[in-house]
Amino acid sequence: MTLSLSLSDRQQIAEAAQAAFPQECCGLLIGTDGRVNRVVAARNLRAEPDRFELDPALHLKIQRELRGTAERVIGHYHSHPNGHALPSQVDLAEAYDPGLVWVIAATDGQAVEIAAFEFDGTEFKALALTP
Repeated sequence: MTLSLSLSDRQQIAEAAQAAFPQECCGLLIGTDGRVNRVVAARNLRAEPDRFELDPALHLKIQRELRGTAERVIGHYHSHPNGHALPSQVDLAEAYDPGLVWVIAATDGQAVEIAAFEFDGTEFKALALTP
């Protein structure tokens, strides 16, 4: 399986990860099946450096804006400061919605590695990224 994520959207996610370091950044992925059309940065409500919680008010606002369109929230992104671009045990414990795409940006504050996964209800499956 693949996920189409433009180079400019990847750059936006990478910049957000670097700006939030050593905290986690997060945001929503808006698009259609298999394709991200845009990313929307969200406020991370968690204070812990290795956790994220998307602002639910933003999530609801975006869902209302998308009503009647072909687009939907297909997933979210977050960063792993000093981590790996792989789902963590915390990610697995907090995953709740099968079919959502998870884009993870690992950063040490400088370089960023980006990877994508889909949660199938039990585990994460890697997605190949295409522009």
